[in-house]
Amino acid sequence: MKKIESFFEVVLNTVNDAVIVIDNDFRVNFQNKILNQLYGSQVGEYCYRAYRGRTKPCENCLVLEVLKDGKSRRWITDVTLPNGDTLLIEVNSAAITDANGTITGAVEVSRDVTEQKKAEAILNKTLLDRNEILKQLSHELSDAIGYVKTVLPQPITTGPVVTDWKFIPSHSLGGDTFGYHWIDDDHFAIYLVDVSGHGWAAALLSVSVINVLRSQSLPDTDFHQPNQVLFSLNNAFPAENNNDLFFTIWYGVYHRNSHQLVYASGGHPPALLLSGARSPNRRLDQLRTPNSVMGIEPDIPYQSKIQAIDGSARLYVYSDGVYDIKKIDESIWGFNGLLEFGHQSFQVDQPNLDGLLRHVQAIALQVSFDDDFTILEVAFA
Repeated sequence: MKKIESFFEVVLNTVNDAVIVIDNDFRVNFQNKILNQLYGSQVGEYCYRAYRGRTKPCENCLVLEVLKDGKSRRWITDVTLPNGDTLLIEVNSAAITDANGTITGAVEVSRDVTEQKKAEAILNKTLLDRNEILKQLSHELSDAIGYVKTVLPQPITTGPVVTDWKFIPSHSLGGDTFGYHWIDDDHFAIYLVDVSGHGWAAALLSVSVINVLRSQSLPDTDFHQPNQVLFSLNNAFPAENNNDLFFTIWYGVYHRNSHQLVYASGGHPPALLLSGARSPNRRLDQLRTPNSVMGIEPDIPYQSKIQAIDGSARLYVYSDGVYDIKKIDESIWGFNGLLEFGHQSFQVDQPNLDGLLRHVQAIALQVSFDDDFTILEVAFA
């Protein structure tokens, strides 16, 4: 038995935690080496007097509860050392019983967790600061989304040109905006811009471009001519002056009297022109020009094309967020998926955007997407 006791004493003296054995009267029966170094030998002394300098047991003493019911306890408390230092310690206490199961005392193991708790406090503060920053960013993005929506035009419900649109910003807000307006009594301008990147910077650049188009404030530019508009935009908004952001654009002008649409695209997905009331006469033509994106290289010439609008037709101008949709199986729906859906489901004599959006939300199983979902529908009478 002496050998066993000596063995356990050696083991307990090698650990860095403070270990105390207390009897039912709160007297110290054993303390390990680390406590001897801090307090000197306190064996035979009351624990509350030896380590706390008190004349009676500590208030809310959990060792007392351990001695009563034999259930282990764990708690964190502060302790002041003889040298005046105050530490936070984690205390674990368990009952000691004899061969008959009678509680004869308790063992108490204390560990210094001061630095750990300081680190946890710093981490918690960091997390709180981060959450506050994320909350602020969320508010700022909400403000940006609201700002973008203020520049979007109202749908046109009557007249020779009728418009509708869907704009579902991504959680991080992409750089999509669009617009349309009558340049004069015979010419109707249609345009959609997609700025690279996400967030405030992309949104502000996109809105700036739209405001320039809407106010027709590009110098030496005939806004009836899409190639001139793209040339001027490319020079007016170099990426190097706009946080290295570039943008793509589709710009078209519909001449009501001649029923012709002149258009140009700069690195943008092709617009889709739906014509022909019923199959096999129904067509879905792609309207694009081989031009580069905006803001990369100055003084690049841009091409325009002309498309005849024969009878009733619907034009769809959109960003790549409309078809870069991740499906349930993680595959991308893609441009071919959009074309196939348009061929099968679009009708010239009715609006089609609600059906398109329902389909995309169904294949993605979500109501918003990783990128802005932006599409404009223009119906020509």
